[in-house]
Amino acid sequence: MRYLALILLALALAACQTQPPKDGGTISSIRQSLAEADQDARSRPKAPPPEVTASLMPPMTVSLGGGKRVTDKRFDVNVNGLAAREFFMSLVDGTPYNMVIHPQVAGEVSLVLKNVTIPEVMQVMRDVYGYEYERNSSGFYVLPLRLQTRIYQVNYLNVRRSGNSQMRVSSGQVSETRNSDATGGSTSNTSSSETLPSTQVVTESDADFWTELKLALDALVGSVDGRSVVVSPQSGVVVVRAMPGELREVEDFLHATQATLQRQVILEAKIMEVILRDGFQSGIEWSKIFGGSDTVAVGLQGADLVASNGGIFSVGVDTGSFTALIELLSTQGNVQILSSPRVSTVNNQKAVIKVGQDEFFVTDVSATTVTGTATSTTPEVTLTPFFSGIALDVTPQIDHQGGVTLHIHPSVSEVTEQDKVFTIADTIQELPLAQSTIRESDNIVYAVSGQIVVIGGLMQETVIEEVASAPGLGDIPFLGAAFRQTEQSARKSELVILLKPLVVDSPKAWADSLAGSARSIDRLDRGFHVGGSPRVFGTEGEVR
Repeated sequence: MRYLALILLALALAACQTQPPKDGGTISSIRQSLAEADQDARSRPKAPPPEVTASLMPPMTVSLGGGKRVTDKRFDVNVNGLAAREFFMSLVDGTPYNMVIHPQVAGEVSLVLKNVTIPEVMQVMRDVYGYEYERNSSGFYVLPLRLQTRIYQVNYLNVRRSGNSQMRVSSGQVSETRNSDATGGSTSNTSSSETLPSTQVVTESDADFWTELKLALDALVGSVDGRSVVVSPQSGVVVVRAMPGELREVEDFLHATQATLQRQVILEAKIMEVILRDGFQSGIEWSKIFGGSDTVAVGLQGADLVASNGGIFSVGVDTGSFTALIELLSTQGNVQILSSPRVSTVNNQKAVIKVGQDEFFVTDVSATTVTGTATSTTPEVTLTPFFSGIALDVTPQIDHQGGVTLHIHPSVSEVTEQDKVFTIADTIQELPLAQSTIRESDNIVYAVSGQIVVIGGLMQETVIEEVASAPGLGDIPFLGAAFRQTEQSARKSELVILLKPLVVDSPKAWADSLAGSARSIDRLDRGFHVGGSPRVFGTEGEVR
């Protein structure tokens, strides 16, 4: 019995010990993955061990000219009306190069060149006269001008992606259309109505790469005299049969296209609401933030105002973070960060971020009456989802200088239920309908990689009602109103969106982005472990 009691006591003590947080293993796994990714991003490809290299490619020794290294000597060329075959053969006379000429090669050449090498002369003959050649380790093969077939590898997804971004303001004006239909001597009139928008912006994008590639190559090569283009999206292979000059144009086109498609950009955003102080009820005074005051000089050293159009600014901040702008905004009101999304996308591809929830509301009510032995009425209710939350869609276009043209469509919506009372045929009807409060904008701006785009001017006024009553007396039926005091106050706030594009043109850009993610995970980990519960985060995610 004594041993049994000791065992039970040990189990009880073990159960009383503090257990580690449940998310500790997850946080550690995320931190380890980020560390490994950061190391891979910063490291450069290393050469394989010598024994692996030896097994893949055995050593090969090519001896030209008695084991001496071939040195391209420079010379002058001056010929006039010389047969092409004789010119090519005399070109390599006395040199270590070999020359093989196809029997169909013909024609005459005339040219004057100074201080050139044999490879440079062959390049001139290809560009000017069209004599195609191939070069190997021992010399040149001169080929006739005829159709050739080349196979190219193109790396891109076999998908078709389309997007639509729409911003619409309804004026309430209704357009009615009447239609007449005559059938069997009788005429029936029907009418339809449509609400006309006063302002509407629709932006569409359609990314069908493989179809566009096929059309472009057909335009370059054509389909006459045996020319053809075969595109296989599933395998990522393009087969082109054309003349040698046209094949070089196709190769240059595919190289430029591939380089443009693979350009990537990291988009980091801060969606904030600034509750304005009493002195800034007309909105954020951007002149104090982007002006020449001492505060701005300290907070935004080296800031460059690129564009200003209807409350839209593009600002370059030397610090590379949002801290300076957020601190300056906090001087005019209480800054609350609603969302801090980060997403990566490739050139000309739409990225959509959505945080919120969909709620269903009644948008249409009808009834169907069936008359027979008994009359029955069946109600039909139409429910429509309404989104409440934050949505941001961004489409970047990256130029060769590292600049980014952005189509930005942010939207912050809040949907509540509102009871609508109306009278039909002397009968009072009441329906629960949706009431939406939306703040959104649609902009196209230009920014250099690392600059911050600021979108402001989206203001909202909220009426706050505070009720104060004497303890225990305000809840008395009928008499409690005499002991309650209601005070209403208006609060103005302005929605501000900060967006920073970062063009990924080197492993360092990925490494810096991963380092930022690792710091966010560390702050999240500290928030869970300080005091045993999540803490409140500040403007840049610091634990307060």
